[in-house]
Amino acid sequence: MSSVSSSAAPCFPLLGEPLSLDLVNTCIRKDGSVVDLLDRPSALAAWLAAEAGRQPWSGTVTAMDLKAVRAMRDAIATLLAAQRDCTPPSPTALRSVNQSLAIPAPSTKLIWTSTGPGKKVRSASGKRDALLRALAIDAISLLTGPQGKLLRVCEHPDCILQFLACHPHRRWCSAAACGNRARVARHYHRQRASD
Repeated sequence: MSSVSSSAAPCFPLLGEPLSLDLVNTCIRKDGSVVDLLDRPSALAAWLAAEAGRQPWSGTVTAMDLKAVRAMRDAIATLLAAQRDCTPPSPTALRSVNQSLAIPAPSTKLIWTSTGPGKKVRSASGKRDALLRALAIDAISLLTGPQGKLLRVCEHPDCILQFLACHPHRRWCSAAACGNRARVARHYHRQRASD
C-alpha cells in the first residue's frame, strides 16, 4: 500500500466507530492513491485532539510518537483484515499489539494540596506507551467481542474506510458521503444508458 503525503490540514473521517477503527481510518483513498492523514507529528496531534475524550494523550507529539502510532495502526489494520477475511493474523502484527498490552497500566494516587483533594496519575511508562496500550485494548475489545463479526470495508470503489455494520444492510462508511456518491453514479449510468 503506497502512501501519499498530504500538505493541507487533515480532515479526519470520524465515523463514531471504536477508537482503533478511527485510527485505522486515518488512511484514506483519494484519487486512486492511499493517503496517510497521519503524515507528520502535527497531524497526529490534531487526531489526538479530535479523539481527546477517548484516549489518554496530552501534550506535544514527536516524530517518534508518530512512528509508534503509525506502527500500531498498521498492526491493528492487519489484525482487523485477518478477522474480516477469516485468515490467520500476521505474527508480527499480533506481537506488536501484545507488546503494547503488556505495558503496565498507570496508577492513580489521591493527593491533598493547600487547594484541597486531587488525583495524580502516575504512569509506570511514558505517555506514548499509555496511548499504545489504550489503542491495543480497544482493538482487542473489538476483535474479541461481538462487534468483530460486524466489521466491514466501505463498498464504494474509491473508499477504504472501515466500519461496524450494526445494520445488516449497511454497505457504506457514510450514507451521506459514499452512499450518496454511489447513488449519483448509478443515476448517471442510467441516464447515459437511456440516451
